[in-house]
Amino acid sequence: MSEGKEESGDDRVRIPADITFDDLVVDINFHPSKPLIAAGLITGEVTLHSYASSANTLVRTFKHHKKATRAVAFSKDGNSLLTCSKDRSLQVVDVETGKVSQSFPQAHPSPVYCQLVISDRLMATGDDDGNVKLWDLRKGHPIMELQENQDFISDMAVDEEKRFLLATSGDGTMTTFNIRRRKKVMQSENMEDEMLSVAIVKDGSKVICGTGEGALNFFNWEEFGNISDRFPGHPMSVDCIVPVTENIVCTGSMDGVIRAVNILPNRFMGVVGEHEEFPIEQIRITPNSEMIASCSHDQKIKFWHVAHLEKETIDASKKAKRDNKPKNLKKTAGQEDFFADFGKDLEVKPATESEEGSSEEEGDSDSNNEEESGNEEDADNGNDSDSEESDDFLSEEEDSEDLDEDDFDSAEDSDSNSDSESEERTGDDDDEKEDENEKDVANDKPDSDSSGKQ
Repeated sequence: MSEGKEESGDDRVRIPADITFDDLVVDINFHPSKPLIAAGLITGEVTLHSYASSANTLVRTFKHHKKATRAVAFSKDGNSLLTCSKDRSLQVVDVETGKVSQSFPQAHPSPVYCQLVISDRLMATGDDDGNVKLWDLRKGHPIMELQENQDFISDMAVDEEKRFLLATSGDGTMTTFNIRRRKKVMQSENMEDEMLSVAIVKDGSKVICGTGEGALNFFNWEEFGNISDRFPGHPMSVDCIVPVTENIVCTGSMDGVIRAVNILPNRFMGVVGEHEEFPIEQIRITPNSEMIASCSHDQKIKFWHVAHLEKETIDASKKAKRDNKPKNLKKTAGQEDFFADFGKDLEVKPATESEEGSSEEEGDSDSNNEEESGNEEDADNGNDSDSEESDDFLSEEEDSEDLDEDDFDSAEDSDSNSDSESEERTGDDDDEKEDENEKDVANDKPDSDSSGKQ
């Protein structure tokens, strides 16, 4: 149990203390309505903590994966926790009981890299070899399986209307899928640099992608063939992005720094937090958008207040430039506790020693984004340029023909399901080699060099 951090200040806010682990934290996610945060570990374990400014408490530990847990996410109602692993499995766990309610031991032919919960019953997953699957959890098998990329699927995002799924890849492209028609719509030109993270901002009119060189690539909505703008400046790769408002995002970089970035005009606002020099694995935002949490190779989850960022002013009349001493935007002290009423409905009981589970430690680490990229001195002012439109992109008239939600039930089921993918790939031989690198402390994800995945 750890107590919240507090510092002096005129406008003070209390935030939870760091949560420290014995192993590397690969992914984190917040419960949609309760003060709970899930963490996926490199050992395959999944933990559930309750958090508050007064104290953090371990609620439960799940041990249903044999290898590193790469992605964790709660269902929209918060009753289930969905986890994906390097062991190629997808598991759905009941949050209250801790029992596995659905299991797909061979969900992908390759280790699963990322996942995205789309709706109450739809989710998407991507793996190391560029496969994207769309799942209807009520049917118990994928309803779409496509491999349009040649390298790992790094991140995914979906628009508010749940029409289009955007998937970035280590092969340097972003691919757009029509969720209702279950097909590819468009793939961007190859940016000759890994696309590592993606977010939708500006009321759905812009898409931002973080790259291995540290630049942010911008796409206009429905113009996904080529970028409309590029904003350099991060000293190293941008591994994760989370929107805070429609105009502000927080980025996590390999240099261990979390930065606030204003979008159009494109400006670095300052540093929100940092994990010393350890790479940022993931950033997530609370449902009330008051705070973000980050995890890194320092084996910690840290919390940062971000509600005040909207009040920061940007001088659009001045040209953007890199500042050697970025503004510190941290707020870590407190008079007002916005968690005061957040945990009243918490019903999940702490874990007991009787809970069953077994885990096979996986200490291997696939280093992600090892190669540093140089800094670019000046940044663009955010002027949009025309981008290439595809003749195949759906018009409003064509979109009216899209399948409704109910049409998922009547549509023909996919021929492949989770049980039909039991054939192991030759990559299993590499797993034996990974055990020799148990003590290598780095991200358990594919190498940034697309030519050598483990």
